[in-house]
Amino acid sequence: MKSNLKLVFHHIGRPVSLETIKDNPDNKYSPLYDMYSLDKQNDLSIPIELHAFGPNSSLDERIQQISHVAFKVDDIDEALAGEEVIMPLYQPFAGYRCAMIWVNEQPIELIETTLSESEIWGDGIFKDSILYPDK
Repeated sequence: MKSNLKLVFHHIGRPVSLETIKDNPDNKYSPLYDMYSLDKQNDLSIPIELHAFGPNSSLDERIQQISHVAFKVDDIDEALAGEEVIMPLYQPFAGYRCAMIWVNEQPIELIETTLSESEIWGDGIFKDSILYPDK
């Protein structure tokens, strides 16, 4: 990664077994990736999102098996230049673009967004989302 790149911590994503969260009423299902996601609250206010994957998930196996750390960047196109991209850049909902890269045997998610944190976390933002169309 570029040493002059400004990274701002956003969240931790952790793969879990499908049985762990599949039936939780608060999870979100993404048919795009055959993926379940569940935001977990904690006393430190660190955004942690659990992810479980169905048998038809098209995401890179490394994403399905290894926890990732996500960072916001000012210019995602610049941040991705020359990196090994393991989840291509896409816009899951308006005002939010993301991709995942492989750095030192670690998945790193990069996010470029104009949205506030309160707009990102929760259910309201997912209206017209390709990631979670049922929300």
